Amino acid sequence: MALFGKKRERLSDEDLLAEDEVVETSVRPEPADGEPGVDREWDRAGDGPYDITEWSALDGRLDLGALRLPAQAGMQMRLDLEQGSGRVVGATLTFGASQVQLQVFAAPRTTGLWDELRPDIARGIVEAGGAAEAVDGVMGKELRARMPGRAPDGRVAFQPARFLGVDGPRWFLRVVVNGPAAADDAQLRPILAFVRRVVVRRGEEPRPPREVLELTAPAGLLEAAAKQAQARKEAAQKAGAAKAATQTQLLRTADATRLTGISTRPGGQPGSGGPAAPPAAPSSSQAPAPAPEGGRHRAPSGDPQRADTPRAPINPDFR
Repeated sequence: MALFGKKRERLSDEDLLAEDEVVETSVRPEPADGEPGVDREWDRAGDGPYDITEWSALDGRLDLGALRLPAQAGMQMRLDLEQGSGRVVGATLTFGASQVQLQVFAAPRTTGLWDELRPDIARGIVEAGGAAEAVDGVMGKELRARMPGRAPDGRVAFQPARFLGVDGPRWFLRVVVNGPAAADDAQLRPILAFVRRVVVRRGEEPRPPREVLELTAPAGLLEAAAKQAQARKEAAQKAGAAKAATQTQLLRTADATRLTGISTRPGGQPGSGGPAAPPAAPSSSQAPAPAPEGGRHRAPSGDPQRADTPRAPINPDFR
């Protein structure tokens, strides 16, 4: 555990364990009556988002290391990776048609970051061709923005977005809302209720202000993602194998038809592609054709009615 200020005497193992126990003890105050932002002003320590020292119990939350997120029915989550390093630096949650990105940063011990970062974010949006305005929201000052983008027909289109900032004990939580909830307070209300239940675990390591805190993916989430990826891979392999087998069977049939020479012209002549007509049986008034000398098929003696020339089979075997 990092120490700041004057040097103190070395503690015993028992004292260190006792200090760790104190850190994990919940000191969360009881929230006031009423809904924050509606019946009264929002109070971070009492209404959340909470620090780990204020809400140490997991209580069914999804543990991402620096963030503990409530599990909510119908919610979808995507972990945001940093380009190059591959570190998990944020989580994007989907609620219906709206998305919420959460990122947590290290902050100074005595002062917050939101008052300092808010003008920088607004300036960047305006320089990119959008618009941003600082207003009073349920959880303090927020930015309501119009983000520039491209429509499918190539024209410039603007999408609403809200930027919220929460200053906690040595951490700063940034919340970005996109979609219908960014412009509709009624759709934003359940999202804010979700954000207020988030718990931040900054850790005791010394970190420079504004450094993003890396998240960790739960083992169960990674295993589920790996199983889904393997299932998609196997399904694609099976589909490809079935398609290849169908094509191979078609090729075999075409090759067999061509190589055995059974495609015929009308009248039984080879090459027309029609079915071969079986030769007519000789009438009783016709004499059987003489068998060639030395041929394999010869009529047995005493059987003048049997034809010596073999007939073509109606259903030839292509094997």
